[in-house]
Amino acid sequence: MENKQRIILIDADVISHFVTAGEADYINKIFPQHPIFLLNKVYAELQRWPSQAMLERISLLLSKKAIQIMEFPEDNEMILKEYRWIKQMLFKGDGESACLAVARFSKNILASSNLRDIKNYCGMHKIDYLTTMDFLCQALKTGLFDENKCNNFLQTLRKAGKKLPVISIKDYQCTPITFLG
Repeated sequence: MENKQRIILIDADVISHFVTAGEADYINKIFPQHPIFLLNKVYAELQRWPSQAMLERISLLLSKKAIQIMEFPEDNEMILKEYRWIKQMLFKGDGESACLAVARFSKNILASSNLRDIKNYCGMHKIDYLTTMDFLCQALKTGLFDENKCNNFLQTLRKAGKKLPVISIKDYQCTPITFLG
């Protein structure tokens, strides 16, 4: 599959980082050649979050088509079997299990910052993934964000109790995203 055809399957944590930081309007501009999809199982998880502002912002992103809902392929036996296995054996939630199973068999890109939960599975199944930090690095690299905007993003998340590896983008070693070409 060519890179241009690959989509990004976004998990709840990455989208919530952008909404919390007040930068949700940029989420689909950072990797513009890769549309961003939210599996309906992830969307259902987000609907249970207590923040009304979060829900309104995600609804706005959907209405603007910055992100799109994708139905979980219930009729695909391989994906469904893998989804159930991930939930039962790896103890992952609905959204994360769905994203991992779909990414594995579709060869699309996973966007998740839950590295503790996804890294081994993605490595074992050769699933390409992006984290919130990869989004920030790409935004900085392309000039969409400057250093100050990246730092404000990180500090806003830290104040909101979100965990990211650094408080300043200067302290992060951005790595090349080779699977995007």
